Parts: sequence; structure tokens; C-alpha cells
Amino acid sequence: MKKPLIGITTSFNRKENLFVLNKKYAEAIVRAGGLPVPLGAQNITGNVEEWIERLDGILFSGGTDILPKYFGEECLDGFPMEYEIVPERDMFEIELFREAWKKKMPILGICRGIQLIAVAAGGKILQDIETGMKRVIKIRHSQKAPDWCEEAGHKIWIERETKLWECYQKEEIWVNSFHHQAVSIIPDGFLQVAIAADGVIEAIEAKEYPFCIGVQWHPERTDERVRGDANLFRTFVKESINYRNED
Repeated sequence: MKKPLIGITTSFNRKENLFVLNKKYAEAIVRAGGLPVPLGAQNITGNVEEWIERLDGILFSGGTDILPKYFGEECLDGFPMEYEIVPERDMFEIELFREAWKKKMPILGICRGIQLIAVAAGGKILQDIETGMKRVIKIRHSQKAPDWCEEAGHKIWIERETKLWECYQKEEIWVNSFHHQAVSIIPDGFLQVAIAADGVIEAIEAKEYPFCIGVQWHPERTDERVRGDANLFRTFVKESINYRNED
């Protein structure tokens, strides 16, 4: 049986003229039984349909913040303009998501990826949690500890009877955390399926769709030791196999 071809979106280092992707995304896909291929926004939007014809699933990876204009806002205090933004990546990924959605292709979003899914599907994100959200408890969402140490991150709660629950089989888990933005308005057709103690949305999934899940943490950095993270990737790859066979 041929392995499913999983596209993984990449960031772009404009100074060095390089596409950038942490290898842990690809390694997690390989461990789950898939064949990863990096997707660069080289032509911005011109080659999206060709990619969709060839791929069996798409992983929207982490990276730089999404430009607020793509979710109908101006840049507010807290939007980190000192960091490089990559508008061409935003454009490419939004169109990539929408074309994949039409085909009911399996989709997994990680960190920036959950935010990209929300924006592309018509929702919104907080430009900055600290300045954009009133919180009684202030969970640290950008941990200083190593990425493999989810216990130095924070706990989240998962809704039962969801696809995410089927992967983790737990209501409460620890996750690593490296972000300052989060989903604020969930798109139509999606559910909030995990939340942190301070109210930050930690995962969403599509209601009537074979497989479309976005998570705010980084399961690709802990899937070798956390069973639920490994199950998330295995389920994604399995759904990608089903998609290819049905197509």
C-alpha cells in the first residue's frame, strides 16, 4: 500500500531567501505512516489546485503571525510588528485551505495552523492574548521550558464525543505552549473541543467533515512519548489514506 502524501506548509525567511520548516513535523508524519512533502508559497496562489490534486492531506504548521487584514482588522497594540510577517504565506495557505475544504481533504492545523483554519473558514483570532482578552487566571501560553516538556506548559480540557477525544481518550491533559495569539471567534461549522483554564481556545474541529482539527499546542514535539499526540497523527494519516482510496 502506498503511503499517503501529506503536504506541510512552510514559513519563509526573506533575509536568507529560504523556506523554513521544523523537521519534527515531517518526522511525526513519517512515524504515523505518511510521506511528508514541504509546501512553499513560491507562486503565492497560482499552484494551489495542482497541489490539491496531488495531495492526500494537509498539515498547516506553526510560524509567524497572520496579517490582521485577512480577518478584517487593522494592526492593534500587541501585534508584534518587530517580528517578520509573511503575507504571501497567509494568502497561499488561506486559498490552500479553501480548496482542500471543497474536496473534503483531511486537514490538521498546529499552533499558527489552528489560527489559519479559523481565519480561512471565516472566524477570527486575537492579535494578542494579553491585550485582547480579559482573564481572571493568566496562564502562560508561551513557555520558557523545552518544547518536549508539556508539564511545563499548562493543562487543557477536551470535550467528550469529539474526534479529538477519540485520539486522546482523556478529559484533561498537559500540553506544551508557544503562542501569544488564539482563536477568538469560531467559524460556522466548527466546534470548540478543548479549552485552557483561562478561557483560551485550545482546539477546534469541523462538525460535518471527515477530518479537520486544529490544535494550539505542538504535538509533533511530544508524539514519541505522549500516546494521544501519536494517535492524533495516526488518525490524520489514516484519514488521508481513506481520502486517497475514495478519490
